Amino acid sequence: MYRIKNWFYFVIALLFSGCVSYSTIGIDVLKPAGVEIPVEIASVVLVDNSPGYFKSDTGIHKIILPGRRAYTVDTIRFKDFGKVAVLTLAEALKDKAFFDSVYVYPGKPVSNSRDKNNFSLSEEVVDSLCNRFNAQGVISLDYYDYNTVLRVDKSSELYYSTLDARSRTRWTIYNGLNGGKVDVYVQRDTIFWDAADYSMNSSVAHLPQYRDALKMAAQNAGVKYADYVAPSWELQSRRFYIKGHPLFYKASEMVSEGKWEEAGRIWYYVYQNGKGKQKARAAFNLALSKEMQGDFLEAAAWAWKGLEEYQNLKSLSANQAEKDFCKFYYMLLARRMQEKKKLDAQYGVEQ
Repeated sequence: MYRIKNWFYFVIALLFSGCVSYSTIGIDVLKPAGVEIPVEIASVVLVDNSPGYFKSDTGIHKIILPGRRAYTVDTIRFKDFGKVAVLTLAEALKDKAFFDSVYVYPGKPVSNSRDKNNFSLSEEVVDSLCNRFNAQGVISLDYYDYNTVLRVDKSSELYYSTLDARSRTRWTIYNGLNGGKVDVYVQRDTIFWDAADYSMNSSVAHLPQYRDALKMAAQNAGVKYADYVAPSWELQSRRFYIKGHPLFYKASEMVSEGKWEEAGRIWYYVYQNGKGKQKARAAFNLALSKEMQGDFLEAAAWAWKGLEEYQNLKSLSANQAEKDFCKFYYMLLARRMQEKKKLDAQYGVEQ
């Protein structure tokens, strides 16, 4: 099985900051999935095993208008909610390239007339799905429900409208190799729209139609669950100091070219030969250099050295904000070390 092992990839955007003492960069950080799926599960089959809404379900759409009593409407349904959620999940997982293959079973593997509280697929059904698609696992959408809340408030001149679309989905991951369940997860999501206009009807008209809102809620549920199943990228910001020593400017030029090792050599020279705040800032920058090269342990060590240098400064030269940020960065790097262990396990990388 192939899972992308060369995952340590950063997209860097330099955002130089005028007269301040530091510059900021944006980096993409790979975050571990919320569940650890055995690496033997190379390919998965996705199924919509949800029963849909039953006739007894009521109060799906709540409407609150100014000067009127709130009321509900339960005649507007989006019957393809489960199908859309599963198809969106499939596309999101394919984009992540975490599994070798992602398949979608057409239709329902179990009769839709079953008890809505009976969520599980039988071992026979799981085995049949895996054999049909030559997969090792099954991801099932067992159940979903949804509701919306439309609220209109009136100010002195404008009507302000909001629409919340809320969903709850239950997902199960099955291991087709041993017939067991890997994980059961209940996910709750809300998406929100707002609009304003001079009349109530015009204000509400700017909002999505109910079925469109529920379709987007289903898509959102699939995307969010993909991030739970497979590692995902998160944009984070980092800072490094460009002032405090004449050589910091030269190092910033190296950073702009993506030459983190070369920049690190300059910062190390400043750390060895500088004094006071120069050493503290150089150590902090060295921590970033090591993080960008994928050495989180060494990065944390340099962040700790930077914190020690800040603590050694006299009160007049010490900058509490810089000291606090150095401590924050050290804690962030410690967390990244733990996340790397999870990522290695999820990608099947030997320790």
